[in-house]
This record gives sequence, C-alpha cells and structure tokens, in this order.
Amino acid sequence: MRVSLIAILAASVSAFPLIAQAAAPAPAAGAVSPATPAAAPVTAGEGRAVALKLADELVATFVFRQQADAYAAMLRKNAAAGRYDSGTRSDVAKRMTDDLLAVHKDGHLHVMVAEPEEQGGGNGGLPKDFPPLIQSAKWIAPGIAYIRPTAFMSTDEEIADVQKFMSEHSSAKTIIFDLRNHHGGRLGEMDVIFPYLFAKKTPLVRMQMARSIYDKFGSPFGEAPSLEFVKDAEHITATHYASPGADTPLRKSTVLLLVSNKTASAGEHFSLAMKSSGRATLIGEATAGANHFGGPAPLNDHFAVWMPVGRTFDIKTGKDWEGDGVAPDIQADPKQALVVALEKAGLSHDEAVRLDATEVPAEPVHSDKLRAR
Repeated sequence: MRVSLIAILAASVSAFPLIAQAAAPAPAAGAVSPATPAAAPVTAGEGRAVALKLADELVATFVFRQQADAYAAMLRKNAAAGRYDSGTRSDVAKRMTDDLLAVHKDGHLHVMVAEPEEQGGGNGGLPKDFPPLIQSAKWIAPGIAYIRPTAFMSTDEEIADVQKFMSEHSSAKTIIFDLRNHHGGRLGEMDVIFPYLFAKKTPLVRMQMARSIYDKFGSPFGEAPSLEFVKDAEHITATHYASPGADTPLRKSTVLLLVSNKTASAGEHFSLAMKSSGRATLIGEATAGANHFGGPAPLNDHFAVWMPVGRTFDIKTGKDWEGDGVAPDIQADPKQALVVALEKAGLSHDEAVRLDATEVPAEPVHSDKLRAR
C-alpha cells in the first residue's frame, strides 16, 4: 500500500470506523446519480488494473494468508477474462465484492468507489442523514438507566456524552445498553464505560494481527492505556482490559445488553467483552458476525478496498465471532428485547411495553458507510 494504514484509518476514503464491522451490501446498479463518480463507466483497462492491485494487496495484508491466496487467484483469473472491463465503477466494485465473498465470506471485506467525502457535521464525518451517535440516554424508569448508541466513533462530543451519562446514572440498579442498531466504531466509548462496571482489572478480549503488518503500518486500534501488547516474531497481540474507576453502585448493578443481527464490529467487541467476562446478560439474537478489523486503503484514484488485517477473539476459548456472531444469553425477538430487559429489571409487562414503544432505534439511511467487522 502506498499510504500508511494508520493515515487511511484516520482520514479515510469514506467515513469508516477504526475497528469497523458488518454493513449493508453495495447499492444496486443504477441506484447512484449519474453525476457521481460511482456512476461513471470504468476506463479502458481500469477494472483489470484494480483487480490485479487488489490481488497483490490481499496477499500482502489480509488477515488470513490462505484465504488471501484464494481471493487473489480468483481476481487474477477474472481480470484476465475481462470480467471487470465494463460497467460503471459502482457495478465493478459490487461485482468484485460479490466475487470475493463467493470465495470466502468476510463481514468487512469489500471494494468501494472513492466518493468525495461527505460533510457529516459533528457525527465523526458520517453523512448528514446518519442518526445521532447517541439516540437516547436517560433514566427510562426509576433506578434503570438506558442508553442507545448508533456507533462508537470516539468523537470528543460522543465520548463526553457517554462520560456524562455514566456519571449521572452511576447510582443505577440496572443499566441497559441497547446495541440492536450499533454499527461499529472505535474503543474510546468502551474505555469510558468499563471503569464504572468493573471492580478489578479484568482482561476482556484479545486482538491479533501479523507482526509484519504491524511493523509496516502500525496499530489500527491505537496505543490506548487499556491495551497491553505482546509481540513475537509472527504476531502482535493486544489484550483489551477494563480497569476500575471510582467506586460507585454501578460496580454491583445489573447490566443488560440488547443485541440483534445488526449489532456489528465494535458493537460485537463490546458484546463479547461483556459476555465473556460475565459482567452482562445479552438479550436478543446472535450479532452480525463481522469480526476482522482493519481499514480502507486506496486501489487507484477511484477505487478503494476495506481491508481486514486482524481478528478479535475470546480470551477463554480463542474463538472469534466472524460469520457466527456473538450469541445472546437470553434468546428473544430483537424487537421485544427491551421489553424482556425491563421485565427482568422488575417492571410489569404492561409498563415494559409502554416504555418500549417510546424507544424505537433509528436506521442509518446510508448504512453502507459502516462496514461490518
């Protein structure tokens, strides 16, 4: 890659989370405006050159070398056959993505057209019509705190809002994290939340990538104090820890986590950390199954790839959640998960149903801007 992975992650081709996860499929052909770069036809030889460049980048940086070799062989064969020589750039990006996922499914890997950056106006560079990063944060009932984030983008504003929520609700007997529409992000918000919930230093999950990639591009998840790194000749492994903060009633509170198959990336990281540590009860359905972290990288002036370079896994089992998701502790229709949680917190069914009707998660209009982990 010609550009540092860290630089790309910080100022990406499109607005993507640092440790991103699963997203909606690429738009259908013809769904973009003819005025956009995505609607322009590929130039002579462009699709073939992009495919060959992508094949090389996969072999050099993809999280699993054997899968990378299979992806690369397919791309080179298809490029030679002229499969990527026609259509709009949007068509070709989708065609390449579909071909990649037909070889091996990956919740993050996809080819995209490098559109001009949209002005997000305070949402960490996300589109203007993206829902607020925190959709709701309040006392939903006496003694029950409730927060519903859309993503963890680690903007100064979002981190301050999460800190304010945790501080102002530190006396809660039950705290509900509604991640049913959480589309990924970074670690910053988690590192604000965890000190309130843990009474002792606790290892949560591990993240691993090839040492060669780390030495070349650096750490895609930063060097936060909550991370402890172990480096050997082949890998770098970071353990994500929760360290206790001030002693508040939240250390002993009941923690309920609402999840769905739209809960992705950093949302799944948070879910696994809370489940594996035994600190929360997960309610809903299995999460999106987008595990591999990484970031966007350019292929030419018009195409880029979201490249997975490492994986996050359970410290106890060594398993990650790619493809399978994080399983809930209590299986429930995600649309009823808040009702179940409120009943578990001691409310009557009727009161739980009444409160649930006031808390409807908003969907991102451009959910393809966040790619599954």
